[in-house]
Formats: sequence, structure tokens, C-alpha cells
Amino acid sequence: MRPPAPNIDTMFRETGALTLLFGFACLPVVGQVGALAILIVMAFGRSDVTLKCLAAGATVATISLSHEQGGGGSFLPSGLRFVLLFAAFARSLVVEGQPTRIYGTLFKYWGLLTGILIINSFFVSAFPGISIFKTISFSVGLLCVIRLGMLTTSKNGEMLLFISEMGTAVFFLSVPLLPLEVGWAQTRGLAFNGILQHPQTLGVFMVVTAAASFAAAFKFPNLQRILLVCGFAQLSMIYFTRARTALAAIVIGVIVFIIEFVARGGRGSRIRFVSPAALVLAFLGIAIATILVPSIRDGFAEFVRKGDEQSLATAEDREEALRTGSRGKQIFDVLGLIEEHPVVGYGFGVNPDSERMMNSIGAQLWGIPLSAPVEQGFLPIATLAQIGIVGSLFVWPFLFSMYRFARRGSAEDAALFAAVLGVNFGQMIFYSLSGEGLVMWVTLVLITFRGGEFR
Repeated sequence: MRPPAPNIDTMFRETGALTLLFGFACLPVVGQVGALAILIVMAFGRSDVTLKCLAAGATVATISLSHEQGGGGSFLPSGLRFVLLFAAFARSLVVEGQPTRIYGTLFKYWGLLTGILIINSFFVSAFPGISIFKTISFSVGLLCVIRLGMLTTSKNGEMLLFISEMGTAVFFLSVPLLPLEVGWAQTRGLAFNGILQHPQTLGVFMVVTAAASFAAAFKFPNLQRILLVCGFAQLSMIYFTRARTALAAIVIGVIVFIIEFVARGGRGSRIRFVSPAALVLAFLGIAIATILVPSIRDGFAEFVRKGDEQSLATAEDREEALRTGSRGKQIFDVLGLIEEHPVVGYGFGVNPDSERMMNSIGAQLWGIPLSAPVEQGFLPIATLAQIGIVGSLFVWPFLFSMYRFARRGSAEDAALFAAVLGVNFGQMIFYSLSGEGLVMWVTLVLITFRGGEFR
């Protein structure tokens, strides 16, 4: 028997509770630690509560007002973040559920991918200690999310609604910061990060939660109008973040929607208030207006350049501008790494600067590497750089199988899946099961299981 559908009162209560939780996490010193401690205790409840605590904890981990960025006081929150992950993982293992075809397929690919990552970490990686820890955190986190997705299949829409509510809570807490200096920590006030740690983090987070809002809107007709409003409100925040990654993810989602809509002959759409054909025409109209109208084109160009970067079109040395522009050097460095290690990569979760970066920020606790940032920009080249051609042969079939299940629902489900995954074409969070990376994976898995409802 399916649980009753949530109503507007339930949505307001949960959003209010999340707003209070995230607001508490903004308090210096004690906020983030206290919020994570509360979620760890609550995570031992029902499977749906466990999944909600896991997603909420990942969001708490990205809140910046609870401690100074780059400060040494982040050890305890980082440790508690992993305690929450492993507590949720343990809870997911002890609860019995009815395995589905989707779960069986994803579990098979998870096992193959985990095996190749373990081999890569021990026999290929230049920094085995870091790679092994990242393999453990990625594999444990991914299996936890897959199992919780399976255990909450009957409440799939409710879980998507919760992700939407998280985005709404962050939106409500961030909007009051727009006229202040607190939420504009980057690029001389040109990019807005709200209550989260970076403008890119906020932009990517809003793409993911907006996708969940739209998916939940198709699930609950009684909440459809308000969820659509919430989704578009979350997307509007992207303008202030100047997050080009978020914009690229939206474009990817729209392109996939057009392809799927045409491939299905216009059948099976769940959009009720506006024709999908009208959406396609609106997107094409915006694209044409951007090309033909100078003011719109200039505004878009300023957004893309974040207002202060040299335009490739006006640069005297375009190759040099490309190499030194945003992410340019990063991409060329990764391409060089791929050229040197094409078959098996340099090592999972690492690059030549990983150990130096980890030591410089002191991100170790009792010898355990809590953080070793890897900035490799784009999912395809990052995968090749880390685990090579061999590893890629295990990653892409896994993603294709998820997309195949997700697209069973509708063209909209396929587009939402593509948009969420698309954030990895500028903000590589695919292999990071913490922060916005964990929220991304929860949403991807929920959309995947949702698509499996339609056979």
C-alpha cells in the first residue's frame, strides 16, 4: 500500500524545519557541528529518514558561514560528515528490502566499478593512500545511495520533494544576503554564493534541486504549481552566482529534452500547463535573440566572462587567452596528463598536485586524508586522467544504464537526469560523495528509480 501523497502543509513544515536546520548550521563554530550531530542521531530511523538526513547533511557540509574558509577548524565537521555517511551506509545494509531490476543492474555495475577502482588505487595511483581512501568513500557512498533509493522506492516522489525543499530552504536563507557583503565572497562582488561556500557550489546545487522540484511536480499534481514556482525560483539564483557550469547543465537538459521529445513523436509528456512544443520554440527564440540582439548578446557574453575575463573574440593572442582563461590552464594540464597516462590513468582521485594541496591545507586527521582536492573540470577528461581508457569502459556503461532507466518515465525525466549529470561538465563532483556531489548522486538515483516505475 502506497503512503498518502504529501500536501501543502507537509511541504511547508519540512521546508521550515530545513530552513531552521540550515540557519543553525550558519552559526560560527557550533552550528555546522551541531547540525551534523543532530542528523547523525536521526539517521538511525526509517530508511526514508536516513536518506533525508544524508542529503541534508551533505548540504550542511557546504555551508560557509559556520567556519572560515580554509581555516583549520573544519576537522570536526569533516569527520562528522563521514560519520554520517558511514552511519547511513550501515543503516542501509541492515534494512531488508525487495531488490528490483534497477537495483540489481546498478549493483552489478557498482561492483565492477569498485573493483577497477581498487585495482587502480593499489597498482596504478601515484598516491595510493589518497586513492584508496577516495575509493572507499566513493564506493561506500554510492552503494549507500543506491540501496536507500531501492528501500524508498514506494516514497520516491516524497524523496524528490525533500531535495526540492532543501533548495527552497537555501534560497530563502540566501536571498536576504543579496544586498549584503556576506554572500558575495568571490570575484569582487560579481558572483553570489549565498549561504554556501562558493558561487559555483550554489549554482550547481540550485540546478540539482530545481531538477528535483520539476520531477516532484510531475509526481504530485496537487503540488505542481508551487513546485514549478520553487524550481524556477531556484534557477533564478544562477544569474547571481555567474556559474557557467549551471547554465551549461540547463542547456544540456534542454537539448536532451528536445531530442527525446522528437524521438517519442511528442507522446508521453507530463507538462500540463504549457505545450512542450512551446518550450522548444521558446528556447530556440532565446537562442536566436541572443545572436541577433546586441544588448542580449552583450549581457550573455558578460555572464560567460563573469564580467572581467578577456574575450576570445577580441584577444590578440587567442590561443594564449584560451590557455590562461577560466579553466583553460586546468584543461590543458589534464589533457597533458591523459597523453602521458592514456591506458590506466594517473590514479583515482589524484593528480600531480594532490599531496601538496592536501598538506598545504592540513586536510589530514590521524593520517587519514580527509580532503585532497582534484580540479579537473570536465567529467570525460577527468575520468580519462584518473583511471584511463580501461576505467572509462566501466564508468560509461554504468551511466548509460542509469539514463536508460530514467528515460522510461518521459522526455522530461531524461532531460532532468541529463541536466543533473551535466553539472559535471564544469564542476567535477561525480567522484566526490560529499557536499553537492552527494546531493547530485541522490537526485540521479531517485530519478533513475522513478523512471523504472514506467514500464
